Amino acid sequence: MDAMGSEPTMQVPSEVIVAALRDAWREPGAGQPLYGSGPPLRPIAESEEDQLIPSGGSSPLWEIVRWMPAEPDGQALSPTSLSEAFARPLAFRLDVLGASRHALATRFTWSIISPGDVAWVVAQLEGRAVVEIGAGTGYWAWQLQQAGVDVAAYDPHSPGEDNRYCTAGPYTTVLVEDASAVKRHPDRALLMVWPPLGGEHARHALSVYEGDLLLYAGEGLGGCTADDAFYKMLNAEWELTSVAPRHVTWSGIHCELAAYRRKRGEHRG
Repeated sequence: MDAMGSEPTMQVPSEVIVAALRDAWREPGAGQPLYGSGPPLRPIAESEEDQLIPSGGSSPLWEIVRWMPAEPDGQALSPTSLSEAFARPLAFRLDVLGASRHALATRFTWSIISPGDVAWVVAQLEGRAVVEIGAGTGYWAWQLQQAGVDVAAYDPHSPGEDNRYCTAGPYTTVLVEDASAVKRHPDRALLMVWPPLGGEHARHALSVYEGDLLLYAGEGLGGCTADDAFYKMLNAEWELTSVAPRHVTWSGIHCELAAYRRKRGEHRG
């Protein structure tokens, strides 16, 4: 990267991807289901579900996601595959640019963070600082820092090196250290985003964390994040207090952004 918060030069610039997606929606038949019947697909952008980035802010993933094809998922819209909305040659060209879930996840973050999510996190913190474990590219930390949140971000692997989950970044300072780093920040809220399935670092971080506020983005027990022992500890020692109402997740991915408080009588350290 040229500087913290800027995008890697080897990647297609996000504004180029956004422009290509916007042009794609002008093509005849764009959004019409290619297989079977159903309502037309449309982007989140310029819909009732849209979320605008605050003036002066930068949120390249959200700018791309809001122009991706989206399908109804309950009362929300979930971005879905390009091939669901566009003719195959066009979908292929967009995919090559990097407008796919996998490309965006490894470039930015595995769990989408929207402007509404940032506002929700800030409200949960009530002025507190954050320690993020498993920060990956540092994208979530960077988004929160733009909103004035003090974030100390850690990951045991550097992005783009031995970390196969991240091909870009860091977007802010991410210190190379394992989950034990959380022990130095008992006064901060703990943030964990999409910890790898079967990995131990989420459980390790929660077991040594001495604070009382957890912010977690991922699937639940039996899903694609963390391990069973983590969810057992979460259910036994923590209480769900709030769920982000405007969290957007990929179609078929049951990601939830939630806040937990330590139950009374439970204490670590």
